[in-house]
Amino acid sequence: MKKYRKHILICAGLVTLNSVAAQQQKNDSTVNRTVVVENQYNPEVMDAFKVNVLPKIEEPAVAKKQIDYASSVHQMNKFPVYHMDVMNREITEDKVRRGYVRLSYGNRNNTDLKGAYLWNITDRDMLDVMATFHGYSGKIGAGYDFDPVTEIPVLNCDKEWKHRFFRIGASLKYTHDFDKVSMYVGGDFASQVFNYMPDVQLSASSSQGNEKTETPSFGHQLFMSGGGYVGVTSVKDVLPVEFGFQTGYKMFSRKHGVYIPGGMSESVVHTQGYISAGIDDRQDVGVTFGMDNVFYDKAFSNYSLVKLRPYYSVKTESVSLTAGLNVDFQISNAGGLKLSPDVRFDYTFADSYVLYAHVTGNTKLNDFETINGFSPFWVQPVQLNTSYTPYDVKLGLKAAPLTGFGLGIYAGYRETRNELFSMPYADGGGIYNGIAQAKARVAYAGLSADYSFRDMFDLGFNGNFYGWNVQKAVEQLLWLKPLYSIGFNARAKVFNGFHAMAEYTYEGRKKTLGIKADAVNELNIGAEYLFNDRVNVFLKLNNLLNRNYVTESGYPVQGFNVMGGVSLNF
Repeated sequence: MKKYRKHILICAGLVTLNSVAAQQQKNDSTVNRTVVVENQYNPEVMDAFKVNVLPKIEEPAVAKKQIDYASSVHQMNKFPVYHMDVMNREITEDKVRRGYVRLSYGNRNNTDLKGAYLWNITDRDMLDVMATFHGYSGKIGAGYDFDPVTEIPVLNCDKEWKHRFFRIGASLKYTHDFDKVSMYVGGDFASQVFNYMPDVQLSASSSQGNEKTETPSFGHQLFMSGGGYVGVTSVKDVLPVEFGFQTGYKMFSRKHGVYIPGGMSESVVHTQGYISAGIDDRQDVGVTFGMDNVFYDKAFSNYSLVKLRPYYSVKTESVSLTAGLNVDFQISNAGGLKLSPDVRFDYTFADSYVLYAHVTGNTKLNDFETINGFSPFWVQPVQLNTSYTPYDVKLGLKAAPLTGFGLGIYAGYRETRNELFSMPYADGGGIYNGIAQAKARVAYAGLSADYSFRDMFDLGFNGNFYGWNVQKAVEQLLWLKPLYSIGFNARAKVFNGFHAMAEYTYEGRKKTLGIKADAVNELNIGAEYLFNDRVNVFLKLNNLLNRNYVTESGYPVQGFNVMGGVSLNF
């Protein structure tokens, strides 16, 4: 294997589909003041360890100038995760719709099916069930030419490859409310199938000009995950001390092995919780805690990560301060004590301006689920270490100076040890995305602005800059990291119930050792029509410019694709 193989864990995960409908509402009142009423109950894939019992850390936000009610088409190529509040009693009101169904289909067999229902069994018992199916199967441009000196891959789309990726999932959660606490139990299961990209260079030498390439014989993969959890949380403002506790088990297995015969399985026992108490009406003290015990059936070392975060917080009319410390300790797998700050200061002035300064850090577990979400097509010859951010300093300003207008500006500097980087490589007729780790520092800055006028139109802009720095010996790892990005989005009401939208994204990549990866250059347009505030028909044209580029997943995106469908709230 080539010289970087010993630093690389070859990984696979969820493909970012350029054709999936996702309805979402952002919480940031400065940047987004449009309240989506088309889907009052719309959770996304909710696995056992995305149900967060810990108190929510609030991002700085300014007071709303105006709320404009609208139903909107959102980007269809992402699956955001929505966390259901454990004690969200408002959802039990009869006026709230409890069911949601979405059906959509497009070229290359792009498919997105989803059903969810929140059943109020009694005024104290609630059952949340959901099922999803999404993916695609079709021909896309494929292949890499590898630079002989730097080993940096250069996208080569002269040939076509039939790519296949499908994922099916189901989850449920049952909650019972007592007078002072709430208890819940839940679980989920998911299965994903996909195939690896063939090595164009190898196939070119053997196919003698054939324009099609075949998937490697071991290219058909099956990943499965599942888990369950149980928890209890106190009802807010009922007890003098608030608390929450959750524990559960999850597994992730791959049926077919490439470097490890017979595949491999990972099991995680995950526990998290918190306890907090108010000193007075403005001050609180508390501690959050978590523990992950990770086990493997072969090849890798078992390890445990324990996390504690004691904190103090105070809130006044103009000042919000949280002072905490992350105390993390890992046993085995390059373990040890890891400390990082968690200090957040927000200052509100003139009612609609927030100046903030945050100094934070974290320790991130790189288990199979994390890897699976980072990049597709992984095998595991070596074990990843835990990523550790000792500091992330961020300064910013958020403002809403005019009705319907929001503005945000920020700058920061972050260091991460064992940062993840994508580095595809070819082996045995297939191409896999190698996940390398290295210490990295990045300076970043950004600007965002948006304007909304009732339900007539919404306009948005964002721009970001990144300055990455790694040791010179591993500089090639930066080939897919962004140097800058800009984005525009617009949405307009054509007539009552009918809206049109457009969004454009451009991301320039850093030139690395004389090689520069193709930029992200994507234009999407779409439209929707809402019937009776319940049935929404939508159409989306993705990658209208038909550009080829590689995401951080290590694989190229689909070219131009169309997807249409319908969603129903009931």
